[in-house]
Amino acid sequence: MDIYRITSIGRSIDPGYPTNRLMILICTIVLIIASLFHLSLNNSIGISIIYGMTAGISIFLVWAISREIDPDHEIAAFVPVTFSLIPVILFGIHAVIPLLWLLSIIRIVDHSTGLKAGVFDTITVFLLSIYLTYQITWIFGMLTAAAFFIDSRASSPDKVHLIASILMSAGVLFIIFRGNNNVIADISLMEITALLSMVILFIPSILEPRKLESKGDRTGESLDTSRVKMGKILFLVTAILFLLIDTEYAHFWPLLWCVAVGIGLYRFIIGDSPVEL
Repeated sequence: MDIYRITSIGRSIDPGYPTNRLMILICTIVLIIASLFHLSLNNSIGISIIYGMTAGISIFLVWAISREIDPDHEIAAFVPVTFSLIPVILFGIHAVIPLLWLLSIIRIVDHSTGLKAGVFDTITVFLLSIYLTYQITWIFGMLTAAAFFIDSRASSPDKVHLIASILMSAGVLFIIFRGNNNVIADISLMEITALLSMVILFIPSILEPRKLESKGDRTGESLDTSRVKMGKILFLVTAILFLLIDTEYAHFWPLLWCVAVGIGLYRFIIGDSPVEL
């Protein structure tokens, strides 16, 4: 099935490609191990299998977000994957919907497929963001509005997304006035350490001057470096906000920390030269 008939920002996974094949294998292993671990805690087989499936999907989304963040370094994405194995398998941090939301808004900004978001993409992300904003926190809506706004102002802009940004902002304000106004949580020493390590290690990847070599899936043209950098900034702001704000999805930030620190450590140890399999 050609996914591009439905979406412009979805990316197909070719199992014949080495890193894709490796990631499919890792997700399968995680599914099995997580299911057996959950079963060992005297849970039912059905619940354990669901636990394993959401664990595998979460690991996959961590990898996919890492690839968006650092498209020139295929191997780098496996460092966050390795870091996230413990929180996903042992602690059950399976933030599937928030991770999918984050992946979508980053792709709207960075145009990693080489194409603008289609009508289906815009409507889907808009509705998902409204739902998450209403049910959980205004952070989702605010960051989605920012993503739409960036896309409407960057190179090859989608002017329709300026309207989407305004509508989303209005929805966020309405929901905040209705009482969904999460406040800054009490920050522990561990969270302060996590925040500082994440920022210090990840910011160099934003500031690097080198032009990207990766190309859009559909166009074969080099990705826009400025758009990818704005996607990185959006990611980092997301990680910081979910670490600081008291919300039901406060447990979401450890996976984002794994991405930021993993990518940062890879660049610090290996360097910034593209490495491919």
